[in-house]
Amino acid sequence: MKLRTASIPLMLEYAAMSGTEQESYQKAAEILNHQDYLFEIRRYGLASPETLVSYFSRFKSIAPEDIPDLCPDRRTGLRDKHALWLDCAASPGKYARRYDKLMRMLTPENLLNLQARLDAAFPGNVDIDDAEVISTLSFGPSFGYVYENALHLDLFGIEKYCTMEELPAIILHEMHHLQIQKMIGSYHTFTENFSLLERYIFRFTGEGMAIKFCNNAEGILSKRLDPDLDANIGIPAIPILNRHFPEHLSLFQDTVEKLEKGLISEPEIEEQFRTYWWNPRLYPQETEFLEQTPIYSFGNELFGRVFDAFGLDAMFRCFYHPGKVLDYWKDLG
Repeated sequence: MKLRTASIPLMLEYAAMSGTEQESYQKAAEILNHQDYLFEIRRYGLASPETLVSYFSRFKSIAPEDIPDLCPDRRTGLRDKHALWLDCAASPGKYARRYDKLMRMLTPENLLNLQARLDAAFPGNVDIDDAEVISTLSFGPSFGYVYENALHLDLFGIEKYCTMEELPAIILHEMHHLQIQKMIGSYHTFTENFSLLERYIFRFTGEGMAIKFCNNAEGILSKRLDPDLDANIGIPAIPILNRHFPEHLSLFQDTVEKLEKGLISEPEIEEQFRTYWWNPRLYPQETEFLEQTPIYSFGNELFGRVFDAFGLDAMFRCFYHPGKVLDYWKDLG
């Protein structure tokens, strides 16, 4: 796996500089045309770097109400991170030290060791040698994600979403997504012959299986893989979500029954995932913002419970034929 972090020293230098508006605009444009920022620009669906250049050329003096929208579905992205960018400009050494720690961690040997750990999560060979690990001081809201055969990590998110010690579990989690992406190719092609019920169940595989094998997740029914390690490494919302497991199970069972009777449509399923399974503000009485959502914890219960009782091959039979999850659960009573 190839490591790409070259934009970080450039951005740290830029954030610390004090130049004229014209000089800042030219320098910001140069940095935001770096291949790693262009990667992020594609991922967030921006037509060009221009909005970012406009913001970064004056971010130290811009009024909050003048900060532009990032993109249609993440409008507040730049506004939400504005305080972090001001902190970076005021204390670039803090982020430079974090970058140094990251580089000491992301050695080729350590990346290979992480990749080798995926063998236990898949029945066949893991095939992500050609993937890339990209880290930037990101302008976007996502801490870690997979896109274009690469996994991305936002340097700002380290020590905010996870500690440096927890980071290997986060990287492993994204590597798991890369391998799944390699296996299925196009989501539409992979699922086109699934029934609506099978597509519903399949949507719990990605995050559920990743936290099972990469974050030592502990659910209500699904148990952690390594009892000698801490549970829920780098996924702090899981204990909160576990408290709501009966509610999650009830919704799942009710939806399965409606799907079997043809009483719920695909648009209604889409709305359920948008407003419930992926909703980070589902439990405002617990916390303002869930760092993981119910799709993580319930996906671990669905597929992790099958793994615990029947093993890896059975779990992947459910991956390729999602309706079999219901059969395995019936066997477990």
